[in-house]
Amino acid sequence: MEYPKKYETYLTMKDGRRLFLRPVLTTDVDLVKEFYDGLSERTKYLRFFIPKKEARSDRVKKFTTVDYEKSMVIIALLEDKIVGAARYDWDDEEKCLELAETVRDDWQGKGLGTALFRYIIRIAKENGYTEMTALILDENKNAFKILTKTGSDLKIKYEGNLIRVTFAL
Repeated sequence: MEYPKKYETYLTMKDGRRLFLRPVLTTDVDLVKEFYDGLSERTKYLRFFIPKKEARSDRVKKFTTVDYEKSMVIIALLEDKIVGAARYDWDDEEKCLELAETVRDDWQGKGLGTALFRYIIRIAKENGYTEMTALILDENKNAFKILTKTGSDLKIKYEGNLIRVTFAL
């Protein structure tokens, strides 16, 4: 599928700053690496469940290689720097659409995570999906709080210190 320009938009934050939201491009490798490397160890741990020092090139390539239907990444840009990203991927093995999201540390608590969450859900719905799953650490209260904003009943399954949250779109 070709790049979906229709998903380019602007988001005005409470403090008046405008972020440019758009689907990721294969040419965004350096931007994504810089974004990841700028995250705190704590944020990396909460998102990836293990501490990772720097972005591996294979992971960055996977993140920037999407088909815009079965997999989608929306990045939030401020002055050509990524400050947040939301992703969904169809998992053939689990037969579910998986959600993941990361917000740069200095942007956490400002509403960006919720805005990205709502936007990626809208795109998933437009692409015909009706349900989504997120895997989060049980200590990640902020992620769980965002998930409760779906407005639908959450199906929760505990897997050790991970919580699998499934919800209707």
